[in-house]
Amino acid sequence: MIRPMIIDISEWQHPNQINYPLLAKQIDHVIVRVQYGSAHCDKFYQTHLRRFQELGVPKAVYAWVRGTNHADMAQEARIFFERAKIFQPTFYWLDVEEQSMSDMRGGVEVFRQTLKQLSGKKVGVYVAHHLYRSFNLAVENFDALWLPSYGSNSGSYHGIKPTVNQNYDLHQYTSKGRLPGYNGFLDFNRLADRKPFIFFTDRPQDSTAWGMAEKGSFSLKTAIHLRTAPTIHAQSLAILRAGQTIDYDAFAHEQGYVWIRQKRADGTYGYLATGPSDGQKRTAPSWGVFY
Repeated sequence: MIRPMIIDISEWQHPNQINYPLLAKQIDHVIVRVQYGSAHCDKFYQTHLRRFQELGVPKAVYAWVRGTNHADMAQEARIFFERAKIFQPTFYWLDVEEQSMSDMRGGVEVFRQTLKQLSGKKVGVYVAHHLYRSFNLAVENFDALWLPSYGSNSGSYHGIKPTVNQNYDLHQYTSKGRLPGYNGFLDFNRLADRKPFIFFTDRPQDSTAWGMAEKGSFSLKTAIHLRTAPTIHAQSLAILRAGQTIDYDAFAHEQGYVWIRQKRADGTYGYLATGPSDGQKRTAPSWGVFY
């Protein structure tokens, strides 16, 4: 699992199907849809925002843009702000996935300017990958750019990146993610390392938050690198030999393997691959024994 774990949700995720306290433990930031155009208010946005607020999860909001002219775009921005402001979101996003007027570049800019003046907050834009070039939005005027690119859309990140613009800040890499606390699919997003987590949430990421908390021991059956991050491309801290046992405090299915995390004497963490994974479950026996 990539951290920080950022999900975006809407009325398609029904509150009755969400265990909010459990889901909140798995995520670092949530982006909630408020409206689909000004005429359709998301049925559950207030419930989503209120529950995650109670649980201390940093929250942002987004609106699907459907304005039909410049005046309508400004009105959509005003309605979006009025619906969301009570929840004091850390970030406002425009979701541009539909050609609702001929001058999308000018219309979306009107939406941005109006929302920025009303909220005084950071305003970002999400643009559908296949419409990015034809819309030709003034993305440089926004505080951040959010792009989708799924690849095989397996629920995990496998290195696929957006290609329409290399200067993006948030990457939606799957629409089929799964987390404890919700049985359906979720959109997963990752930072692109251009801006820190605090830029989007007004608070630093909890450096201890990673994977699923679980304490145990693992005895190796073969030599495995202990690494500085849960990827085979990370620096090797040591090669642990067969027969050695380490204690761990969390695990995650990430980058093609099941990783465990070891807290080291200096307060840093080491990560050990324990066998192959498809992102959700093991695909072969582990390379050791768990206790």
